[in-house]
Amino acid sequence: MTLTLFALLSLALGLLALAGPRLVRWSSPLLMRAPRLASGLLLGALAVWSTAAVVLSVALAGLPSGPRLLAGSAADVCQRCLAAASPFSAAPVELPVPMAALLLLPLVGTVLMGAAAVRGLLRRARSIRAVLAEVRTSAVRTVLAGHRVLLVPDPTPLAFALPRRRGGIVVSHGLLDSLGADELSAVLEHEAAHLSQHHHALLAVLEAMVGPLRVIPLFDAVATTVPHLLEIAADDASRHRSGTPALASALLILGGSGAPGASTAPAAAPGALLHMTGSAGLGTDRIGHLVSPAAARSALVPVMTLSALLAALLGVAAAVIAPYAVLLWNGCPLPL
Repeated sequence: MTLTLFALLSLALGLLALAGPRLVRWSSPLLMRAPRLASGLLLGALAVWSTAAVVLSVALAGLPSGPRLLAGSAADVCQRCLAAASPFSAAPVELPVPMAALLLLPLVGTVLMGAAAVRGLLRRARSIRAVLAEVRTSAVRTVLAGHRVLLVPDPTPLAFALPRRRGGIVVSHGLLDSLGADELSAVLEHEAAHLSQHHHALLAVLEAMVGPLRVIPLFDAVATTVPHLLEIAADDASRHRSGTPALASALLILGGSGAPGASTAPAAAPGALLHMTGSAGLGTDRIGHLVSPAAARSALVPVMTLSALLAALLGVAAAVIAPYAVLLWNGCPLPL
């Protein structure tokens, strides 16, 4: 590999980071046909991009020749080992930065991202416990349409799901007064799908992966798209059990009331609550997807382009990291 190829791979990372949102948006008609699979693909996209960025920055550390942090023959051996392991064959580039510092940069970045992820997950857990404590002050455990729920005495139509171990489905008296039996069943099936399909866990993984990287357009687009896809996945499960008319009617009633959205649900961290109309509201395409799904043919090229870019990045990342894995496995012979 040459520096030219390294530049091309860096360009691919940059293009995916910046053009990724458009590819995701153009792929929506096809992604919505298989929302659970699509959510996994998008989470995988973030993992592949992050991995490729880290391993390419590690490989870059094998190119420069600069000041040494260590003196003596041991430092010479380490320098030669790292340079030999680099898959980029080019003359050393003189930089005023030690190679060890370049190696530490991705490591430090990974550690900081891990710390941010843990902090976010802890904040999310505290938020869920606070919401559950608020709900339990007035809720009554009961069974509605075959589902165990927490019923709260709120006149506003309200339906959301906490993680199963943190209370599960929560509904209000206002919801019972607003919906008919079929519509209520559709809402409960929707919330139950969030629990059975482990959507809270997926959103926790998403939050941990995105963190401060949401400033990158690709990460921001995925962080916005995946929750919407999970709502569609819950819609699909609900309509298969309760029928499309009942679910569409319930969505129209709840969307018109404006009640079950984030403004009326207890304040919580993003992803802690999964409510019927979604964290960003009903969305113009959910009912449209139920009644008349968009043609998926137009999304084939964007999906294939996104998949090809990710496959290429994954292959390159594996090729780049392999020499370093061999180096770590075999070690460098240090002179005595």
